Amino acid sequence: MNSIQIENLTYEPLFSHLNLEVQRGTFLSLVGRNGCGKSVLMKILLGLISAEGTILIDGFQLNKKNKRQIRKKIGVVFENPDSNFVAETPREDMSTYLRNLGYSENKMKARIIEVAKQFGITEVLDYSISNLSGGEKQIIALATVMLHKPSILILDDAFSMVDGITKEKMIKIIKKMNREEKMTVIQITNNMDDTLYGSEIAIIDSHQIILHDKKEKVFEQEKLLKRAGLELPFMASLSLKLQFYDLIDTMILDMDKMVNVLWK
Repeated sequence: MNSIQIENLTYEPLFSHLNLEVQRGTFLSLVGRNGCGKSVLMKILLGLISAEGTILIDGFQLNKKNKRQIRKKIGVVFENPDSNFVAETPREDMSTYLRNLGYSENKMKARIIEVAKQFGITEVLDYSISNLSGGEKQIIALATVMLHKPSILILDDAFSMVDGITKEKMIKIIKKMNREEKMTVIQITNNMDDTLYGSEIAIIDSHQIILHDKKEKVFEQEKLLKRAGLELPFMASLSLKLQFYDLIDTMILDMDKMVNVLWK
């Protein structure tokens, strides 16, 4: 079953008859050069921008009638975390989020405690959001949208202010939800190294999705990536070179695994 199905999406001047299908439980990286429309596409999926074409989300057609139902299914973390907040403290913001979804007070409090512990933000729940760092705000924004276990999670450069170790921890939580709950993840990014986290990659260029496939298949299209203004992640580039010299048989994207294979 498709989580998202886009047919003949047109939004001048960015998109012309764009098509994309994302199956339930996929971790998709949406990439393209700056200004290609990645973030605009996200806003179209949320019904914040109107466009021509047909969009189905979890079987619901995106229109005025279904917009509210669809938004309950999607969790979004913006690059600017301040866009996610409506209250003074993380606890108040989380409470507002769950209250709007119809949670009882007891269930709401228990869920906030559970998720705060999972994301390591228990100590800052009652801090003023304005006094938190950008990285802390991004973690809290992610924790908030994960409260309701969305069926679709959209990350719009959501970890740009987070250090590498914390980012790895957040990705681990997301991948666990992706695997166990079949949560669909769409990662919007300009950083090709981030595409290693997902299973599939879709590339926007020239108003279209020019390539959508498993990440290993996409990395084999180096010339096409360069035409789209994109560079291969280091591990993909290294892997292709080693394959060329017959040092490895298949693409390896994990450094530890690569070392083990080469040292056999």
